[in-house]
Amino acid sequence: MSPQQIVEQLKAIGVRVDISQVHAWEFGENSPTEQELFALADVLWCRTADLMGIGEPRTLTEHRLARQFTTARLAGSIAMDTAQYERAEQQNVWTGDAQQTAALLRLLNLTPLQLTKATEQSGAPEPVSRRVHAR
Repeated sequence: MSPQQIVEQLKAIGVRVDISQVHAWEFGENSPTEQELFALADVLWCRTADLMGIGEPRTLTEHRLARQFTTARLAGSIAMDTAQYERAEQQNVWTGDAQQTAALLRLLNLTPLQLTKATEQSGAPEPVSRRVHAR
């Protein structure tokens, strides 16, 4: 798919970008927003994780993005304050109660071990997207 076709397809589903943005994504000069990333995955019929350049999600952020949830939508779906959920991602520490944890596991299709691994990563979480390859 050419960059112009991507622009047109994104526009058709309500996401407006210009061709310079698509070129910037292709060359790793800029990353799409979450909304753009999710729409781009839909347009290209691929997984969000593929666009992020990861094989399997490792962090809580990557797991959330791979399932195409915004922080607000996921937090609301597990009955957690958005700011609290965002802190969990930023700090790689899960603070949810038993009900929130069960909901998170179900929505992100995680096992308890995967959640433990995702929240014990050292250092800062990975950026939302690395290099995006338009097809």
